[in-house]
Amino acid sequence: MINSYINEPLEINLNAPNGNYEVTVNLKAHCDTVFTIYSQHRNFVIRDRQIKSGEEFTAVFTVNVCDRHFDGAKYERVPGIKIQILTDGDITATAAASPIKVPVLYICGDSTVADQPSEYPYEPSATFCGWGQAFSQLTTTELAVSNHAQSGSCTKAFMATNLTAFENKLSEGDFMVIEFGHNDQKIPELDASGGYRRNIIRLADIARAHGAEPIICSPINRIIFEENGKLLNLLGAYRNACMEAAAETGCTFIDLWKRTTDYFETAGPVKSPAFFRHKGDERDYTHTNDMGGELVAKFFAQEMLRLNGPIAKYINAELTKVEQVFADPGDKLQSSEAVDHIRTVGLVNVPEDFDADITGLQI
Repeated sequence: MINSYINEPLEINLNAPNGNYEVTVNLKAHCDTVFTIYSQHRNFVIRDRQIKSGEEFTAVFTVNVCDRHFDGAKYERVPGIKIQILTDGDITATAAASPIKVPVLYICGDSTVADQPSEYPYEPSATFCGWGQAFSQLTTTELAVSNHAQSGSCTKAFMATNLTAFENKLSEGDFMVIEFGHNDQKIPELDASGGYRRNIIRLADIARAHGAEPIICSPINRIIFEENGKLLNLLGAYRNACMEAAAETGCTFIDLWKRTTDYFETAGPVKSPAFFRHKGDERDYTHTNDMGGELVAKFFAQEMLRLNGPIAKYINAELTKVEQVFADPGDKLQSSEAVDHIRTVGLVNVPEDFDADITGLQI
């Protein structure tokens, strides 16, 4: 259960050049409370850990420090390690870091994968969250995660900008996740069987040219329900293109389109929106909130374990359990608060301005 915290997080910054670090955080509670630890750009490390007054706790985790280059922005020199501790109580903390040699999982993608900030007071349901920022809490300390996904990004823009911040850092033993589609489908030249498919293959080839192992993911599905309880197949062609590209290149294929489709069709149109960002009258059908981002991260981890994929040995299986939410009898699209919004969406093409514009939210 994700708690609603009332304070802005305690922040600790450590100067460190680009590289991987073993980070140790020592906490002491001065009252009974609950805390969450984020690293870097709100990457989840520990979620909702209870601690009693006077109790001490030591967290050890791995952080990758890496420059970033977002489309439309200047190359960003990342100066070091940022740790944030979110709590509704009184906690003191110290931190230290030491260089460590471990493989890196670099993540390429769009807003559904990207690191997203939070507003405070913290409302998990109203906070955008890409699954890439929730994934590191599921891994062991033998793997570092470096998320370069960007809101609004497509395969073409990513290769021209974001990739330049880490391409020369890719090395033997590293891994690279590739997941796009939501923005590519709005650009005619990046159609599923054309430019999009070619760019997915190109990204996989770039990873392998540097000795890294590519992992191709299909895009998560939007929760646009039809009256028969099924989700509109708005991204199926891009899912198929990913599957074909993975088969052609011999890459591991993680089918997040299927996992999200199956889960949310089972949850139904009334309960599914709880996993997507909503605040007051604002509703989103593409971008997950903190609960949804964590859910999709677990889908990715479960599929990696099921396939015994290239990073399976770095995943803590005990942390990947998911509780399926089931629609109640009588849950219909007509009984969903989203019905009026959903009826404005075309049944064949997604309007170019359909997705909420969150391109300015990256941190």
